[in-house]
Amino acid sequence: MSRDDLKGIAIILLLLSLGVSAFVFAYKLKPKEYNVDKSTMCLKKKPIPLTKVILIDKSDQWSSANVEKIDEWLSKHLEDNLPMNSRLNILSLSGSKDKETKIDKLFDKCSPGSEEDCNALYENCRDVRARFVNAFEDPLFEITTMLSRSGTAETSPLFETMTTIVDAIESKKAEIDIISDFMENGHKFNFYKSTLPSVKELIKEYPLPSNAKITVYMYVIERRRYKIERINAVKKLWRDYFVQQGIRVKEVKRFFITD
Repeated sequence: MSRDDLKGIAIILLLLSLGVSAFVFAYKLKPKEYNVDKSTMCLKKKPIPLTKVILIDKSDQWSSANVEKIDEWLSKHLEDNLPMNSRLNILSLSGSKDKETKIDKLFDKCSPGSEEDCNALYENCRDVRARFVNAFEDPLFEITTMLSRSGTAETSPLFETMTTIVDAIESKKAEIDIISDFMENGHKFNFYKSTLPSVKELIKEYPLPSNAKITVYMYVIERRRYKIERINAVKKLWRDYFVQQGIRVKEVKRFFITD
């Protein structure tokens, strides 16, 4: 076989290699089609990388200024803190007409991805942005109307609610943001009384899974009717309740002060 024949074969092999590489590259760039739940936009039969739960304690009256504050907080907080395909649950602890405490699900969707998640090589990023706004961002604004309603509950069983939330989490990791005064007024404990229970008593009645990969953020509504010593004792009790069960408390922060 001559030198020219060898060169010809080498060129053919090179072209074949380039063709195969181009096909593989194009295949990888082609957007995959997923089976998506129409109501939640979550991928069916696919693990959710992160569940983010925001629990808003609305068992008491809020002023319009406080509602505006949480609306602003939601917009800023969620913009950069929810990865693509992660699930967002926004829950309100409030009361019904018969004064019974209940949990209202205000929002439950998976993020379809924002412009930052868009690959311009095969996607129209403007369409991605429009999909994000229409299907995910816009419905968040409707929450403001729900939060403006007065709380009517005579009880606020926060610990019972917390165990319900944790038991419902299906993802490997979770973040829980709690906006509340953290004054438990449930069936077994009442923080309005003079003596607070011990951490051991709380854990015995409302245990949480010790192996849960959960991070908690506490946003405290401080009420002027309570002494600062009481507020600090309640915050410490809640922190210890989580930490002693292996749940990380990353932040305890004042949200606002009200009556």
